[in-house]
Amino acid sequence: MILDNIQRILVPVDDSENSKAAFRDAVEIAMRSNATVDVLSVIADDYVFSDLRVSETDINEMKKRTLETLKKYEDYGKARNFNNIRTFTSFGNPRREVAKIANEGDYQLVVIGATGKGAVTRALVGSVAEYTVRLAKIPVLVVK
Repeated sequence: MILDNIQRILVPVDDSENSKAAFRDAVEIAMRSNATVDVLSVIADDYVFSDLRVSETDINEMKKRTLETLKKYEDYGKARNFNNIRTFTSFGNPRREVAKIANEGDYQLVVIGATGKGAVTRALVGSVAEYTVRLAKIPVLVVK
């Protein structure tokens, strides 16, 4: 069965409701298989409607908010006596970064929310989940 040899699960998050549901499901899978959950938040560096450059202050604020969000995921796991959670961030295009990290990391499964916060971007260029399903070389569980 697909879940028998799971040791590391990648969970890309953006703090949307589907993202939170994906994380909860990943924790359940990890608890059953004694796996580690790596929670990834990608800080987007591209903007669909603008050529504006992001200031260092804005980047620092995005990082701060991202770290606060990731702390909530860690706290959720700890509240359920699950401590095999690691969090990390990446900076870039979320679709490309998630697929790249899924393929280059030592993961056996990606658990991702079906849609995230970027409705306009998703309508124009497709969702991170769709992109990950197409490009990941490992199983992807899409949660909605």
